[in-house]
Amino acid sequence: MMVSRKRDLKNRLQSAGRPREFDESEVLDKVMTLFWQQGYEGTSLQNILSASGLTKGSVYKAFGSKHNLYIKSLERYEALHVDRAVAALIGEGAPLMRLDDFLSVPILGTKAAGGVDGCFLCNASADRACMDAEARALVQRGYEKMSRALEAVISQIRMDWPPEKVNQSAQMMLSVYSGLQIMSRAGQSREQLQSAKNAAMAAMGRGGIGFI
Repeated sequence: MMVSRKRDLKNRLQSAGRPREFDESEVLDKVMTLFWQQGYEGTSLQNILSASGLTKGSVYKAFGSKHNLYIKSLERYEALHVDRAVAALIGEGAPLMRLDDFLSVPILGTKAAGGVDGCFLCNASADRACMDAEARALVQRGYEKMSRALEAVISQIRMDWPPEKVNQSAQMMLSVYSGLQIMSRAGQSREQLQSAKNAAMAAMGRGGIGFI
């Protein structure tokens, strides 16, 4: 019995010290895409195992649960996509062009362009945020990051606008962006999306956004 216990302890120590035989970031990228496209309920454990190439035991040992994988996937999306969008909005170049590029992302991501449908934040808003406090907090954090970046770029485009109007306009542009993402996911044509984007961009040059 003592020999057996020592052997079990040795095996556990060896297992704890053994490096993982997979790249966690690579696995998260694959699983993130599943949740992004199929939603939480639409993604089964078997889907995750097939996409990641891992065993059930490896998944639970590395990530704990399907829910934890979903949360980590949202965090991964924030790091790869939200933070990149924010950096582009507050980066170099003409501010009007930076805003135009931001609103063009949903159009470039349509099925016709071979992209992933919609925005993971937008999808998660409808999929999990209303019932999952952790998911809701991450969605809100992502939107807040983009909102602050939009305020920064709009204040450069319309330096004559007071802070309150800049804030309102940033919220409107974020709503337009989210709407374009949803419309893209629903299969609206690129022409329809482009028309909506053009109307939003035109509002930036008229001295006011009349429907706020």
